[in-house]
Amino acid sequence: MNQLTLNDLSFRWIVSKLPALFFVVILMACKTNQVAVEDAEDNILATETHTIKGDSAMIKALVAAEELAIENYQPSAKKDFDILHTDLDLAFDYMNQSVLGKAVLTIKPFFYPQKELILDAQDFELGKIFFSQKGDLESLSYQYDDQKIRIQLPRELTRKDTFQVTFDYTAFPERNAGEGSAAITDTKGLYFIDPMDTVPDKPTMIWTQGETAHNSKWFPTIDSPNEKFTQLIKLTVVDSLISIGNGELIRQESLGDGLRKDYWEMKLPHSPYLAAFAIGDFAKVTAQWEDVPLGYFVEKGYEKGAEKVFKNTPEMIGFFSDLLGVKYPWPKYDQIVVRDFVSGAMENTTASIFMEELRLTEREAIDSEWDYIIAHELFHQWFGDYVTTESWANITLNEGFANYSEFLWSEYKYGADEAKLKLIAETENYFAEAKTKQVDLVRFEYENAEDLFDSHSYSKGGAILHMLRVYLGSDAFYAGLHTYLEEHAFENVEVMISV
Repeated sequence: MNQLTLNDLSFRWIVSKLPALFFVVILMACKTNQVAVEDAEDNILATETHTIKGDSAMIKALVAAEELAIENYQPSAKKDFDILHTDLDLAFDYMNQSVLGKAVLTIKPFFYPQKELILDAQDFELGKIFFSQKGDLESLSYQYDDQKIRIQLPRELTRKDTFQVTFDYTAFPERNAGEGSAAITDTKGLYFIDPMDTVPDKPTMIWTQGETAHNSKWFPTIDSPNEKFTQLIKLTVVDSLISIGNGELIRQESLGDGLRKDYWEMKLPHSPYLAAFAIGDFAKVTAQWEDVPLGYFVEKGYEKGAEKVFKNTPEMIGFFSDLLGVKYPWPKYDQIVVRDFVSGAMENTTASIFMEELRLTEREAIDSEWDYIIAHELFHQWFGDYVTTESWANITLNEGFANYSEFLWSEYKYGADEAKLKLIAETENYFAEAKTKQVDLVRFEYENAEDLFDSHSYSKGGAILHMLRVYLGSDAFYAGLHTYLEEHAFENVEVMISV
């Protein structure tokens, strides 16, 4: 259960005075006589041992602050339905930069009976929507406001009812795309890179970036981290190009006319924002860790550089698996370097995507120092993908752990002194931000989830984990991480806060 965070001192004062302040608020709502209101406030202040200076003005300010916090309070998304499986069949209109899709979603009510299904689908054009439960398709009525589809089910369904909704759609990622945040600089969800091949020496690509709630720009879903499903994504591509997606490539089908359909299957559940793919004229460097195949995908001509940039990946996977006592949980791991990425990197399940700064020649890669970001995205495969934050308010349960993995890898590979320099740099990041931004580590009060991707969630979260390790001792700390991962595998988690 989520609890409202009230760590601010003024909020703590409000909590201690709730009965009195409630009386003041009632008076303010019921009386127009300002004198009566101020007299009531003054009487309350006179009874307090610790009087806050500024009498009624301070009380009004504190009440206003509380009201603002309540207005911006963002709880975990309510779960009315559970998507069990997502089946997508996608083709791409490069000229219009649109996605031609067919979706088949397997769903059931989460607990209570339901008559209306609401799906996130941003900037779609929709056809008919069909319902099926025992094989027969039944047309459904719906309302759509360019953000959400409100589908009227044929009857009230219970948690014992599993059903499917099926429909064709066209998605337009370019429509209403806006600025994101310092961490994620755009919100299209899916990106066409030089789609008409008009920029010299720039390859044509398609790639996705779903965090926080941007994957519903290209497929219909319940776009919340506390949703999890298995998936099959079928991608129609030009047969000279390569696609990379979540999970395993289980089939490739020739369609003729220079086209091919690739089938990417995820047999293990993950959250909607982690669904991803990339399409391009990539070269692939192969590697292996135990029985897990690894792929490093870069533009052709950069294979030798990729070998050096990502060379420590097998050792990292082994180190983290041993440290946590939980083997790398997915069937493969690919790392893809793309053009014009809108973040540093993104930890999509089994398929992390990186910015083009990791695209290096063999000579350029000799002195490359990208281990930190490679470790960060890899550690997310446990902390974030395998066990996932319940809500964006708890994003430090993803990012704080991934941040700390950079320290752990440095300590293991390069020694304690190098790791300490990393820790100092992270704490300085946090302290610099805290000069102008002072918020709780876990915070449900925010206007935009993108605002949570800051040095509080990353650097402070990682520093707190190191503090816990020092306080508990390494053996107890790592035993705790092992238990955390084992008990919450393929689940969502949150921090419980005591006030």
